[in-house]
Amino acid sequence: MLVAIGLRFPAGRYHATPWGRHVNEGSVEWPPSPWRLLRSLVAVWKLKMTESEGEVMPTVLLKLLSPPDYYLPPATVGHTRHYMPLFHGKRTLVFDTFAAVEPGSEAVAVWRDAELNEAESSALRTALERLGYLGRSESWCEARLLSEEEVWQVRPNCLHSARSWAEAGLEPVKSLAAEGTVSVEPQRGAWEWLLCAETSELRRARWSDPPGSKWVTYMRRKDCFAATPKKPRLRPPPSMTVARYSLEGAVLPLVTETLSLGELARKFIQGIYGARNQGASSGSLSGKGENGEPLKGHTHAFYLPTDEDGDGRLDHLTVFAACGFPQAELEALGEFSRVRQVGGKPDVNLLLTGLGNVDDFRGLTLFGPTRVWRSSTPFVPVRHPKLRRGVILESPGEQVALELERRGYPKPVEIRPLERAQFSDRRSARWIEFRRERLTGGGNRGPVLGYGFEIRFAQEVTGPLALGYGCHFGLGQFKAVHS
Repeated sequence: MLVAIGLRFPAGRYHATPWGRHVNEGSVEWPPSPWRLLRSLVAVWKLKMTESEGEVMPTVLLKLLSPPDYYLPPATVGHTRHYMPLFHGKRTLVFDTFAAVEPGSEAVAVWRDAELNEAESSALRTALERLGYLGRSESWCEARLLSEEEVWQVRPNCLHSARSWAEAGLEPVKSLAAEGTVSVEPQRGAWEWLLCAETSELRRARWSDPPGSKWVTYMRRKDCFAATPKKPRLRPPPSMTVARYSLEGAVLPLVTETLSLGELARKFIQGIYGARNQGASSGSLSGKGENGEPLKGHTHAFYLPTDEDGDGRLDHLTVFAACGFPQAELEALGEFSRVRQVGGKPDVNLLLTGLGNVDDFRGLTLFGPTRVWRSSTPFVPVRHPKLRRGVILESPGEQVALELERRGYPKPVEIRPLERAQFSDRRSARWIEFRRERLTGGGNRGPVLGYGFEIRFAQEVTGPLALGYGCHFGLGQFKAVHS
């Protein structure tokens, strides 16, 4: 098969100084020279392969002596500066220049005129798998042998060819390669001609270039080190699902007026949205589609007034929509600051105290999570119970279980009726004391009476939990009970 070696640099850096250049010259060897590739393969063969695994490596190396063509991924030049120890406590400043590449990108060396049989391919594949770095030791490398299908897909952009140096966009670069007659196996008295000769020995013998090497010219793109600007990956703004308000006023509404305040909050927020958007209506805020029909699925806004200090008066309002609030809705929520009550009651001022998602408000009694949930406002069934042969069907408790199932909650372990709404140790109210009919609008409703329950689950459940008639305006609310 044809031969192509892929080279990845996990750290995003290729550190290598061209032969004959000083490290402080700031030059980087790009592409990796054929001589360096061959020496790396020899090193792996001699140090990391068994005799049987490396039996055909001499043949492999001989077939790779001719200079390959390269595909070079986008790169740029960077450097670090640090002091290196010399001797007698002295130090010297070193410029460590490297080619910076994308960690996942791959440089490819392609030998179009080389073919390996199965045994040779297996030996080369083993050697590449055990190649830990290329260049200096900090130049971590992952090498692999490309399949024949992958080889034909490679489009080299750095060629060892007779192209004209004057061709637009290209520049010549010299690189060290092996002579076609270089020896790849030890020979008595001829160590100088081996690929595995140590650089220190060559310098001691005063060789300017390694014996058996030659200089070849590659034509690479002039802009191969041009920094490629990339558009920053902007994270989309998180979808806000919760808006929290603190209530202020001369006299705050009673908890029993939860339904009225929820309705009024929806009315005023919708009015603000319409004034800002040429009279348009928001589906997520209104719960109605373009044709005016109610939306299904309970993903639109819940307006949930709550008493969180246990004094029997509403002190917070939470607007929650599982579908999230687009920017226009967020702007309307931000402008919402006052509710004018009916019946001559004093206005209620609101202060936006938080925007976020359910996880941002974990621990509040409205959100939980917990295994036990207790009614804080009455549950008003949407159907009338039926008596069949002395058996009550679709009782309020059964309707609670049915709504939980339809909304994807786990099946409760127990649903226990409660006689009163407990605000604190000393304050409570009967369910009949709560307003249970909307000021405007309709909605399916069973008996006018309200009911309270304690729901126990086998695992923790996250709120808000509001069920039954008027649940989008505060009826049928459950609060988390943390044992």
